[in-house]
Amino acid sequence: MSNKAEIFIRFTFAGFHCWESAPEHRSYLASRHRHLFGVEVKCLVNNDDREIEFHDLLDESKAFFSEPERGNQSCEMMARALGEYLTKRYQRAFTVMVSEDDECGAQVVTEP
Repeated sequence: MSNKAEIFIRFTFAGFHCWESAPEHRSYLASRHRHLFGVEVKCLVNNDDREIEFHDLLDESKAFFSEPERGNQSCEMMARALGEYLTKRYQRAFTVMVSEDDECGAQVVTEP
């Protein structure tokens, strides 16, 4: 019998980025623009007694995105950066999703 459970955290933050190499039909994305980015982080835990305290995970993840200026980072890049940070910190796999305005985004899985 497996004792694993998956925990998750979700939050949003206002941020700015651009896609410098946007194709012509999406040229407006090459300029700095604002989104309400949504972030969701998931990971497996081995017991039901807060092996990873999800409020701590939430605080750490929010702090990772405390700077609203994201430069030319895509959702994939932001998700991968947070996932790699958390994987190194907790020595386990993480699934991180970053979305724009609750419409579209990317999901990345990082492993130790």
